[in-house]
Amino acid sequence: MSTALAMRWRRSWKDSLIEAVRRTTDPVAFARAWLGWEPHDGQRRWLLAPERPTHVLVTGRRWGKSEVAAVQALYYAVFRPGTRQCIVSVTLDQARLVFDTMREFIDHQPLLAELVDRVRETPFPTVQLKHKSMVTVRTVARSGVYIRGHKFHRVIADEADYIPDRIIDEVIRLTLADVGGQLVLTTTPKPKRALVYRELRAGLDGDPAVYAQQGSSFENPNIHHDYLRSLRERMTEAAWLREIEGQYVADDTAVFRWDDIQAAYEAADWELPVEPQKNRRYVAGWDLAKTTDWTVGVVLDATEKPYRLVYFERFQRAPWPVVAKRIREVHRRYSCHVSLIDATGVGAPILDEVRDVAQGFTFTGRSKVDLLTGLQVALERRYLRFPFVRELVDELQAYEWDDKALVTDCVMSLALALWAAGPQRAVQYAPSIWD
Repeated sequence: MSTALAMRWRRSWKDSLIEAVRRTTDPVAFARAWLGWEPHDGQRRWLLAPERPTHVLVTGRRWGKSEVAAVQALYYAVFRPGTRQCIVSVTLDQARLVFDTMREFIDHQPLLAELVDRVRETPFPTVQLKHKSMVTVRTVARSGVYIRGHKFHRVIADEADYIPDRIIDEVIRLTLADVGGQLVLTTTPKPKRALVYRELRAGLDGDPAVYAQQGSSFENPNIHHDYLRSLRERMTEAAWLREIEGQYVADDTAVFRWDDIQAAYEAADWELPVEPQKNRRYVAGWDLAKTTDWTVGVVLDATEKPYRLVYFERFQRAPWPVVAKRIREVHRRYSCHVSLIDATGVGAPILDEVRDVAQGFTFTGRSKVDLLTGLQVALERRYLRFPFVRELVDELQAYEWDDKALVTDCVMSLALALWAAGPQRAVQYAPSIWD
């Protein structure tokens, strides 16, 4: 490209940028003029909300929280030079959902790309604009060590109900103390009515320091509403109200307490998979798919308590020979002391294929209760730790004794692995494969 042509090209982009700035009066105008993105009614209310120290957004899944958070973060960065924002969540992958949506907007909009000074992926994803605004990503792992000591003008806590309350109060809020910054809490509601719930209620009850908004998944016109309705028969009423309607509900039927689940993943500071080590005792549990369900395999390091989850795998629609081969591969990779599989119904042919490496567990009314009670006790007594795996955590918090309408593959595979670890003095199982 010649120098003259390059100069004309840059002038045209500057003219376009000036025009876009002129047309931008609020975040909705920014979304339309800069991003070519049209928010739905719930997203529009959120973008145009009065600015307050704390904003709380609680919605059903697929409402569009990540998109609207990305738009808002970009608007703030563009029109407030020199500001620092942080997107934080329970894992880096979860926090990246908003960041990656931001990147997509930037990559597809030359106006925004023109403002970007640099993009860094390691050690933490970061975008910095030429006028020194910055958006970065962090995780709350290891008690918030990656956030401590930083200062921000704005923090977006994505899926905030998964983040321990003390991390929000004692770590995240303090990063805003230097400038009196803004805390944004977005989440799909969990059973535990904790900090996010209290902030939501405060905002809905008129607290001038909190803006609060709720929304159903049906507010999003870009998803298949008939498909959503078809899921209702597969979900408990409590799960439907939380996951689709975005409402907090009393959930006294839950088998596993939310505090116990949260304690298990909060205490884990490793990533999956963990490579096998010599002189460690590994056990595996496999729950096998039926028709539309998932095959899930987990491996625990059961050398001592608390047991540590070191491997997790979840897949579906694989033929039996492939499943059998995978069970055998994982068993041999970790030199598992025991690999235990669900041998009920469809599990019987798999057991025939892997009898050289695996044992079967037959589900009856009594054995199932014993199996799940063992998992319940292990969580309550802090005998089990696992890194945050969204599917596992969600299944545990939603599990009920009447589980006919529930997805339970992760729960059962974890319970089987725990059973395979063998009865210990502090926890008695009966009946047991060890009897």
